[in-house]
Amino acid sequence: MTPAASPFAASETAERAEFIAAWRRFFGAVRRARGRNVAQSGDELSLSQLYVLLALRDEGELRVGALAEAAGLAAPTVTRMLDGLEKDGVVARQHSTEDRRCVTATLTPRGVELVDAKRKSVDKKLGTVYDALDPSDRAQAERLLSNLAEAVEEL
Repeated sequence: MTPAASPFAASETAERAEFIAAWRRFFGAVRRARGRNVAQSGDELSLSQLYVLLALRDEGELRVGALAEAAGLAAPTVTRMLDGLEKDGVVARQHSTEDRRCVTATLTPRGVELVDAKRKSVDKKLGTVYDALDPSDRAQAERLLSNLAEAVEEL
């Protein structure tokens, strides 16, 4: 018995393989850049912490569950993260005035300073990536990144 024919044409299969290889190269480069950033920078905040703290800066006060959702992280992860950030004086936690079983977090003045500094650092690095692109590729890159983000959200 012969194996079933592939539902994809050979050229489509090759294109898919090239896409997957490019995807892996891109995310490998991102992981290595993040690793270098942690090793080389004096930044006190990780990118994950930045996403959590940006949500706090935007909202002022949030419950742990809402912070986790805003940052795309699990609530236990955010709770552990807040433990360290609270010890470092970056956030303050308190029981919710609406429901004492819930804990809310707010940024401290030190937290605001750290978030602003990390955001500027990240924006500078993103600017470097933007500047490295050929001007004719910039609009296409924005469109592709937006489309990829939408597709990944649907997974």
